[in-house]
Amino acid sequence: MDIFGNALRDVQAGHTGRMLTIRRDDDHVDRHDPALYFMPDPFAHEVALLDRVEGPVLDVGCGAGRTLLWLQQRGVEATGIDLSPGAVEVARERGCRDVTHGDIMAHDLPLPRGHFRTIIVFGNNIGIGGTYEGAISLLRNLTHTATAQCRLLVTGLDVGNTDRPNHLAYHQRNLDAGRPRGEISMRFEYEGAVGAWIPWFHPEPDELRQMAAASGWAVERIALAGGPFFASILQRAG
Repeated sequence: MDIFGNALRDVQAGHTGRMLTIRRDDDHVDRHDPALYFMPDPFAHEVALLDRVEGPVLDVGCGAGRTLLWLQQRGVEATGIDLSPGAVEVARERGCRDVTHGDIMAHDLPLPRGHFRTIIVFGNNIGIGGTYEGAISLLRNLTHTATAQCRLLVTGLDVGNTDRPNHLAYHQRNLDAGRPRGEISMRFEYEGAVGAWIPWFHPEPDELRQMAAASGWAVERIALAGGPFFASILQRAG
């Protein structure tokens, strides 16, 4: 069930006012307009990172092509990959020239090896790995598509930067179980459709440093980037 892709298809078709819900397994919800994924300009916490882009670029979890189109308009060669068939369909309809439907976690990635000078992992998409160990696997997978000088640009949610009781309780439950604060289970809900629970991981900045060291990358910079977000630049190690 491609709930995320169906929400993007509806926006592309001109339907408005339909909200996409992301529900955590403690019943915390984030409801937002999926038109968010169609914004023409980068979000504030992405701007400084995009100044460091060199093509060719890989956009991991490209969604409706928000960043791909922005790069194309500036003459940067850019490829997107997304697991959602609907997202890929919409990105192509919007004019993204190179979009692949595929799983970035797969061992046989449908992408050229040693090709990309910049890899973008925006929108908390480092969480695709699902767990701390899965995120390391994701980063290792990305080394196969990267040039020796590749720069990896990551934005994420600094989950420890909160004083909300429901988040703090969730984090403590994880810590008591021997898990990182940022490991969650979530599902998409949209227009009466309810998706399956999926694991997601929001690494804290120190965890990103550890994961990079374990997967062939080195952190050049991590900084808070406004609100609850951090922005990071990683380089291929060695």
